[in-house]
Amino acid sequence: MESKKISTDSSVFIFNELETYKTNVFLIERKAKVFLIDTFCGTDSMNLIKGILSKKLNKEIIIVNTHFHWDHVWGNCAFKNNLIISHKLCRKFLDKYWKQQLKQNKKYILGNVEKVLPNFTFKEGIKFENEEIEIFYSPGHTLDSISIFDHHNGILYAGDNLEKPIIYVENKDIEIYIETLEKYLKLKPKKIMAGHTIYLNEEDIFKTIKYLEDLRNGSHIQFESEYMTKVHKENYNLINEKTNYKKFNI
Repeated sequence: MESKKISTDSSVFIFNELETYKTNVFLIERKAKVFLIDTFCGTDSMNLIKGILSKKLNKEIIIVNTHFHWDHVWGNCAFKNNLIISHKLCRKFLDKYWKQQLKQNKKYILGNVEKVLPNFTFKEGIKFENEEIEIFYSPGHTLDSISIFDHHNGILYAGDNLEKPIIYVENKDIEIYIETLEKYLKLKPKKIMAGHTIYLNEEDIFKTIKYLEDLRNGSHIQFESEYMTKVHKENYNLINEKTNYKKFNI
């Protein structure tokens, strides 16, 4: 794991334990509160971060789950006494698919994992006015996805709604995904951070919208790698399946 500063009061922790994937956990610090965005894969993965947070004695530690996928929530159990925020659907899906995700991906557990669900949920959005932090519903990658906008620094945290070289689509509603990305553009973020990719920009949003439109229309797309072709085939099969199954990709 490596860490980087992305602004004067925010950092990214980059985990490399998931084979070909990097997974990001973000920390935003304000005068009275600290926001931790996602919790990765278990108690051991959160040890260093907990050590950092233990020095913030006079600050409230708030955990945010961007969506219900295992690689973003298994570390919740390291913060069971803290406020854990998510969308209402995230709590519902995490509860419903807990055993299935655990069975399919148990080899990635780091330390201990126990079922700790978000304890504060919302439907549309919430704002922490003093901290200039807005958390809002942004369905796309999954139906329960949320995003965080740091108005003070102009940084958008997009969860898995944006990813390079190609996004994973795990929700059939392409139109609502595009609406979310168009909302991102209206925010005019200075920086964009995502669950598996950092330092994205406005052009990446436009490219993702174009890809989703092509996916929806069944257009022929040429890809730069076998990996991108493979993910596209999975995306195409999902949106054309009669059943809305969950892939639980990372």
